[in-house]
Amino acid sequence: MNILDHMGNTPIVEIKNIYNQKFGRVWVKLEEFNPGGSIKSRVGLKMINDAEEAGLLSNGSRLIEPTGGNTGIGLALASAIKGYKLTLVIPDNFSEEKVNTLKRYGVDILRSDHRTGPGSHIRMVHDILKEESQYIFLDQFSNISNPNSHYLFTGNEIIIQMKNNISAFICGVGSGGTIAGVGRRLKELNAEIKIIGVQPNGCDIKNGIFTPHKIEAIAVGIIPPFIDFDQIDHFIDVDIEEVQELRDYLTRKESIFIGISSGANILAAMKLSKQFKNTENIVTVAP
Repeated sequence: MNILDHMGNTPIVEIKNIYNQKFGRVWVKLEEFNPGGSIKSRVGLKMINDAEEAGLLSNGSRLIEPTGGNTGIGLALASAIKGYKLTLVIPDNFSEEKVNTLKRYGVDILRSDHRTGPGSHIRMVHDILKEESQYIFLDQFSNISNPNSHYLFTGNEIIIQMKNNISAFICGVGSGGTIAGVGRRLKELNAEIKIIGVQPNGCDIKNGIFTPHKIEAIAVGIIPPFIDFDQIDHFIDVDIEEVQELRDYLTRKESIFIGISSGANILAAMKLSKQFKNTENIVTVAP
């Protein structure tokens, strides 16, 4: 048994409603308890496992991925244990702290020029692949293993933990894997469960409208290919200042220390709760 065997089965906790206890109850699945510290560790491991089953990987294979975020950490920890080499391409304006963390896993880092515009790291990977055949590109933004990791595991865990009593699921849309996978699984359980997306003020993900914002990991500039927008009932917009206020509140009053994208999810869940009774449960994730 190794650290990868402890992926998933993260806890769900109820958050006291900041608006009114008469509204719907808000529950948060704390994904920081995964190895690697985020929901993206599920995705990294699932992509590698599925590539192994498809015969795409062998001992010493070299992976490449354009990410400096938590997907990179998920791929790094799985690659370290399974014996794969990993190269990550990261824009040169990303946090040096996160880059140094990835290096400690033995990852090779290449930096793209962020001045060439959004997606510089993605373009750099495609340029590398044209010249070098040694790399295997798993591509979290188009790899069906991404939503499947949440359909098979995250979604089923939520159903078990909530004892089938779920009125709505809400989360931010970045790569789209979480809302696509969990949403599909919950709709299979009960078509009446509402599936709600979260996006920053000024963005309209469904129609491909993205404006500059400060909420990391959501509305990242692409329309996720595996999202069925007919499955999403609607979106809730959130403001960074409100998100920061809620993060401070949760730290002081609930002893839950979370990042910005988690704060956005929980804030949106609180807003959504106004449409529900206190006998109904709204579930989100702290990714």
